[in-house]
Amino acid sequence: MTKPMMTTRRVIRCWAGPHSFCFDHDLLDGVQSAEALYPSRGADGSIGWVRWGEQKIPVFRLTDQLGGLARGFTGQGTIAILRRGDHSWAFLVDKIGSAVEVAYERIFPLPAVTGNGNGRFPWVVVEEQELDLYLAPGLLVPAAVSGVAEQPPLLSPQTASPVRLALEQGAQPGAEPRPPAQKQLITFTLEHRFSTPVRFALSAGQALEIVSHTSLVTVPQAPVFVRGLINWRSLPVPVVDLAAWFGMRPTQEGVSRRLMICRGTVGRSKRDPGLLAISPIADVKKLDLPLDYRPWPDPVNWNASLALGVYSYERNLLIVPDLDAILLFQGSISGPIQ
Repeated sequence: MTKPMMTTRRVIRCWAGPHSFCFDHDLLDGVQSAEALYPSRGADGSIGWVRWGEQKIPVFRLTDQLGGLARGFTGQGTIAILRRGDHSWAFLVDKIGSAVEVAYERIFPLPAVTGNGNGRFPWVVVEEQELDLYLAPGLLVPAAVSGVAEQPPLLSPQTASPVRLALEQGAQPGAEPRPPAQKQLITFTLEHRFSTPVRFALSAGQALEIVSHTSLVTVPQAPVFVRGLINWRSLPVPVVDLAAWFGMRPTQEGVSRRLMICRGTVGRSKRDPGLLAISPIADVKKLDLPLDYRPWPDPVNWNASLALGVYSYERNLLIVPDLDAILLFQGSISGPIQ
């Protein structure tokens, strides 16, 4: 008899600082109060140890292992004791939740543009309103402690990529075919104090939607041009600051979270075009092609090679960003884990 294919993964959710995470339930060996910790800073990065049966288990603060600032032990929190084979270690977190079942269709590769700490949190779990980084706990501590040198892949059913399904309007029976995009550009500014008036431009077919007031999940140690991840239509979408991407001064974090959801070039290859969000945007306009423009005449002090074109239009610097360059940097979003 054929063994039925697994459709869910059992995970444990935990919280550390402003972040929420999850990891495989199979790794959890037990839970102790933080009061059981014997503080003792170790050369391996541990902050102490706990007694578990006849063993002394090294304890690591999760925020430290993810690049957070080291803090003194306060006696508060929960210690999650993990075991893999003959190796045991533990993490100090703020809170740990109950085990939950997560459908494989809701586990996605973490977009590489966000940085994944050399595989330490390679996936992200996306539910209706939640988004959790999926940890590889064995890679968060020295291999001598965990016995893990690389994270084994998860196994899941073969499923169609929801990224492509989200972009192809004809995917559902009876749906009207998507009309061809008109020859228009979508132009916008960033909430940024440029020395020269600057506008950015994308083809109308690449701009999918403008959203606001979206909860942003930051990714530890992400590049400066990546603000974090958002949950858009149950998909993890990286949020990019175009100014910082080009090597300009990054935009300041403000109260506005007006984002433009964009896609890469459709049809260039069999890979998914990929999704990203640009933030923070303002003054969005549509322009019909062709435009009366000319090449920008002056040198710039940022990386113009990352643009498809740099032009002068109505006394503004008009930059056409190469979204595929960003998506190729991060790798395409290929859908659920395979």
